[in-house]
Amino acid sequence: MSLLPSLRPGPIGLLCELAGMPMTFIRLASGLSGLTSTSPRGDGHMVLVLPGFTATDHTTLPMRHYLEDLGYLTSGWNLGWNLGITPDDEATLEQLIADLAAEHGPITVVGWSLGGVYAREAARRRPELVRDVITMGTPIRGREGTEWIVRWFRLLNPAAADDLTPEGAERHAQPLPMPMTAIWSPRDGVVSGPACRVREEDEGPLAHNVRVDAAHRGMGFDLGVLRALADALAASAQVAAA
Repeated sequence: MSLLPSLRPGPIGLLCELAGMPMTFIRLASGLSGLTSTSPRGDGHMVLVLPGFTATDHTTLPMRHYLEDLGYLTSGWNLGWNLGITPDDEATLEQLIADLAAEHGPITVVGWSLGGVYAREAARRRPELVRDVITMGTPIRGREGTEWIVRWFRLLNPAAADDLTPEGAERHAQPLPMPMTAIWSPRDGVVSGPACRVREEDEGPLAHNVRVDAAHRGMGFDLGVLRALADALAASAQVAAA
């Protein structure tokens, strides 16, 4: 049985998630060593991790340390607070991906929440540089359940209005040409969990969904999400080696 309540995405859901974060950190501290010892080992390739809306690389440190302990190389996005990407930031992120791929070969891009939107679009633009994409709590099939936070995003990013239209959302939902894993939670209190899944008609060898039981703000610190991430990376390594 889940320890998390069913939350309607919105400000109340966010507050409830924040109230539960101490317990998430306690479970992480007490269970991370055991999780690391039982998780599939990495193949040493580079994993770039993009933070969520209003977050920085500091929030992805536990996730990256876990992946490094499994044998992967990792990098943050080095763009500071994720308040919405600008055209200049978009070019900087794309150059970072190109630099990492030039040194290490095609990389995995992991994106948490809004970071997953940018991960998908960067991979779409430069598919030769990206081995696979993994998103965590990222709205993929539309903006349903994100309306409240989109209002804040629009205030910070008036130039992104086109991306927030139905046509923009449909464009972002289009399948990627490389393997894609969408990690989502029905207990998400910030965005609609079902909106974070790959569409049923797009599921197949290159795209699948993984359900977890985690709060949106706690995904990068949740043991179940970390294990799902390690499993997705291991599956990608098997495909790459085939």
